[in-house]
Amino acid sequence: MTEYPIKLYENEEFQRCAGHALRPGGLDLTRKALDISGLAAGSRVLDIGCGCGKTVEYLGRVPGMLALGIDISPEMPALARRLNGAQQIVVGDAGRLPYADRSMDGILCECVYNLLEDRSRALAEMDRVLRPGGRLMVSDLYLREKRGEFPGLPLATCINGIAARETVAGEIGAAGWEMVAWQDETPVYKQFVAGLIMTYGSMAAFWESLVGSCQKACAMQDSLKNVRIGYYLSVWGKRPGRPGAANGEDRR
Repeated sequence: MTEYPIKLYENEEFQRCAGHALRPGGLDLTRKALDISGLAAGSRVLDIGCGCGKTVEYLGRVPGMLALGIDISPEMPALARRLNGAQQIVVGDAGRLPYADRSMDGILCECVYNLLEDRSRALAEMDRVLRPGGRLMVSDLYLREKRGEFPGLPLATCINGIAARETVAGEIGAAGWEMVAWQDETPVYKQFVAGLIMTYGSMAAFWESLVGSCQKACAMQDSLKNVRIGYYLSVWGKRPGRPGAANGEDRR
């Protein structure tokens, strides 16, 4: 597993700039995902990679809905509890979810899928905890076009995990999920980048604020010219006939 000394989502300045949602589209895209999913009031929804807890906080205001969050970074749940102490957020790994089989009606994975170290294991765990008829909602960056070599960036960011739509859909589909919807949301990603440019003056200046070196920041920006990045929202259901649990173990 690659360990990066700099994690974009833990940077306080970035958190403020992104409004603590830490992703393009923010809660507007969350609402769109929930509308497509058709989750009923009273649903139990898990936010994987909940970050600062913005989505969990929002879901907690929906009448009758029970929202839970999990994040692998100890800093994120701690920050979420400071922002809203009532949130049910824990530190944990998407590859080993501490929840019972078939205990969730919906799962959100917002700008987190690309960061997962073992996607097949995480998808199996999501399958285990989601009840039959439940919905998995995934939004993240994807690769629209590759123009040259892209070795990745020297920090933990979902840009490093970008793949073509066919690759992403193939991975999730191969894990036993059936696509309900796939929507291109690239305009909200462009708006997000525009906001960073407005704040920092340029993307090179933004990267420099993170890595502390103009030379490194320029190299990062040059590397990014080799890829065209898009953003998507997808909703998935369990393929009919699947057992609803990835294994026999019930992790409460």
